[in-house]
Amino acid sequence: MTPQVLLLSGLYDFSTDFVAAALKERGATFLRLNREQLATCRVTLDPVAAVIEVRSPSGLEATIDASSLRAVLFRQPIFLRNTPGYALSVAEQLERSQWSAFLRGLCVLDGSRWMNHPAKTYLAECKPYQLRVAARLGFTVPPTRIGNDLAGIRSAQLGDPLIVKSLDTVLIHEGSDCLFTYSTASDIASWHDEDLSSAPALCQEFIRDKTDLRVTVVGSNIFAVRIEEGGRGIEGDWRVRPRDQVQFVPIDLSEECARLCLRLAETLGLPFAAIDLLEAGDERKIVFVEVNPTGEWGWLVRCGLPIDMAIADWLAKPEGASCD
Repeated sequence: MTPQVLLLSGLYDFSTDFVAAALKERGATFLRLNREQLATCRVTLDPVAAVIEVRSPSGLEATIDASSLRAVLFRQPIFLRNTPGYALSVAEQLERSQWSAFLRGLCVLDGSRWMNHPAKTYLAECKPYQLRVAARLGFTVPPTRIGNDLAGIRSAQLGDPLIVKSLDTVLIHEGSDCLFTYSTASDIASWHDEDLSSAPALCQEFIRDKTDLRVTVVGSNIFAVRIEEGGRGIEGDWRVRPRDQVQFVPIDLSEECARLCLRLAETLGLPFAAIDLLEAGDERKIVFVEVNPTGEWGWLVRCGLPIDMAIADWLAKPEGASCD
């Protein structure tokens, strides 16, 4: 087997499941490698020729050849975020670090289109950088301070309460529990220095009268939804609401907003981008929140948005063909 498309993903990444099904419909040959199963495969990389030989436990043999590979779907966060609640053994530490390096090494497949390239993903995941780029392009960005200096955060006068976020996605295991952080409105007047000193946090102005928008960019295609509860915007982080109470309403963006979203993805070098925006105030001003280069979108397919089809089309297009 010599695949036209390589899917680098995780075993439980259901978004990749959708893309794989769409590629099958198109008759495109593809190979999916899940990071959790790499050690069960036998893999050999020739870095100069950019050829990879893979043998799976099921007996599948594949040759990934840069000369014939059309595209790579990279659904891998750059940073290791699934910190376990126990000390890793020497063997586990070695396995994680070296497979992570191996995945980075697949950048030798430099003749293929990447969605998204690891180097571009690395930079785009940096929240300070994406905020600066968004503001430079013309997005409205909430007043923001990042750090562990309580006096410095207070002096910025971001308002009270303000929104507090982790600087990077927090996914920590404690025993059998998996801990995840959400954006939280917090009363800064009640803070003490030790509440902030141990790790930097991202603090922003709290926007009350707002409605969340999720914009998914795939090539030159845009899929947008308004996120509501009972026909109204949701105060705070909508992800803490029961999913069956939240509605995702497909919308058409204004020409200016669509232009900015496409320009942001292009500037960051991202054929795929999940962009979070707010409609704020009576004038429904558009405010930039963040962009995720490996963001989730699977639930939006159930809302009638053919994101899986658009990604499969982008990946399966022959070299030089339009990927619109």
